[in-house]
Amino acid sequence: MDWKFVLALVFALIVAIFALQNAGAVDISFLNFEMSISQALVILISAFFGALVVLLLSLVRWIRHQSKLKNLAKTVNSLETENKQLKMKLDDFTKKLDELEQQNTPPSEPELQEVNPDDR
Repeated sequence: MDWKFVLALVFALIVAIFALQNAGAVDISFLNFEMSISQALVILISAFFGALVVLLLSLVRWIRHQSKLKNLAKTVNSLETENKQLKMKLDDFTKKLDELEQQNTPPSEPELQEVNPDDR
């Protein structure tokens, strides 16, 4: 298992134990809304919304990274295509250069055979 997942499970377990040990009723007021609710429920709801916010922020970051990854993959693909084209051009120029060098080299002189005066 991933160490982050294990850490999240341990943290969730700690929060759950804390919430259950503090289960007394508390008065909650938010704007004009007032109610009496278990403190354990408040703790668990708060932890849930905190995890939801972290998830949403992580999702935004992941989407940005995926976008960058796609752009970089496109760049790599175009550079590989350009590299192949340049290699083909280099091969063509190398062949042409070899042909020109062969055309410009003087023909080799025939070797003179040594004549032995006795063979005459």
